Amino acid sequence: MKQGRPIVLVGNALAVLVAAATLARRGADVVVVNPTRNWGGHFTTFEAGGTVFDPGMVLYEFTSFSPQGPEDVATYDPSVRNDVGRFCSTTREFVSNYQDTHVIGTPQMYLGGRFYDDVLIANALTSLPTLPFASAMDDELRTLPEPGAMHPSRKRDGIDYREFDYESASLANHGHAFHNAIIEPFCRKVLGIPTRDVLALYHRVPWLPLFYPETLRSFLQDRPQGLPPTEFSYPAQGCVGDLAWRLKQEIDANPRVTVLTERPVSVKPTSDGMAIGLSNDWVLYADHMAWGLALGDLLRATRREDNVAAYGKCSIALAFLRIPTSALRRDWTVLSVVDPELCSFRITQQSACRGGQHGTANVVVEINPEYVKTRGLAADVDDLRNRIVSELVTIGLVADAAAVEILGLRVMPNVLMLPSAANRAAYEAERRSALAVVPDIMLLGPASGFFSSSLNDQIVQGLQVAAACEVIS
Repeated sequence: MKQGRPIVLVGNALAVLVAAATLARRGADVVVVNPTRNWGGHFTTFEAGGTVFDPGMVLYEFTSFSPQGPEDVATYDPSVRNDVGRFCSTTREFVSNYQDTHVIGTPQMYLGGRFYDDVLIANALTSLPTLPFASAMDDELRTLPEPGAMHPSRKRDGIDYREFDYESASLANHGHAFHNAIIEPFCRKVLGIPTRDVLALYHRVPWLPLFYPETLRSFLQDRPQGLPPTEFSYPAQGCVGDLAWRLKQEIDANPRVTVLTERPVSVKPTSDGMAIGLSNDWVLYADHMAWGLALGDLLRATRREDNVAAYGKCSIALAFLRIPTSALRRDWTVLSVVDPELCSFRITQQSACRGGQHGTANVVVEINPEYVKTRGLAADVDDLRNRIVSELVTIGLVADAAAVEILGLRVMPNVLMLPSAANRAAYEAERRSALAVVPDIMLLGPASGFFSSSLNDQIVQGLQVAAACEVIS
């Protein structure tokens, strides 16, 4: 590693931590500027009642439909849909240096008073013939017109796919029976908007699928194609978010890394790099700089405040629960609650994901408070608490509401950007405006691409920045 001015990494994203730890380990001097108290962004942990949780369903994906091999992280492109799928083995190798993980039990879904292996996030299509609308779905798929340009195989390379809405793509490939019973209600529960307002390319934002129609037909007609269920992994000890804290401990212990908590107030290109002004009037000079905060923050720092966009977003609430295992009526890892009559949309038993409960189960319930209001129900904190507990009983996960201990309830208004055409246009405009001022800056996490900030994306992004900054002397 060539020695020179320190590499400056701005932000709290997991990608920043990955890049900082990797660069310092390779002998680079690094300055991390993080004006927040959070480390790891969404992929951190929450403490409630003396217990540590991940913020909902946070899992590793170490398998992919993309071929795996010795991929060069320099070729990763966050603007290409799911390009990170090529780097699952890279992600697994990186994580293995910090955590021991194992594959969790197959996620399930709850629909019409029954439990099924999950077809939404886990692709467990063996459930299809057992669904109450399976016969209608089979009849419809036999006569469904060819989807043509809307076929999911066109997602990666089809130019037209950038403009398709998810409702049109889902109906063309799944038919009305499957779409109306599962896809549409779950999307409204998670995002609070109909599928027609979601861009088809980003159907995985609310964890919804887009299957080949021939694949669905094969499972319904007892000649299943080779589509295995998706495997998810979880640490054998602790939480996924512990990765961020272990990386933070590593950079704190490395004398080559300096952590500053001041706010970046200016970013300017210089003749041989960049100058970063901080809120304490310090100025950092760097040959290489990566930005892991929102693009709006970068626009403000580059004096382009007028180009900061207003995004459409939805709200999320997380309930952190402790339940005696003796009160559980069934075992599960992740449960997608499809029923539109119920407001919770996902329930994760993190103790079961970890592989051991030891007398109590740590459970996280995800719910959209705005969806609760659309159901004509009150959505203040007490109402949410009561509704969450009552739904655990209704679903049949616990025997007695009194056994459920709510350790914490975190309501986050307008936190999740919607995968809409308007938001994508706003993001791309912000990106163009920022790069017009600082074209050599590297973008990480929330700034990297429109919905290219998954757990795997951020690990690969951090490794890519480290590789890009490495100069052979």
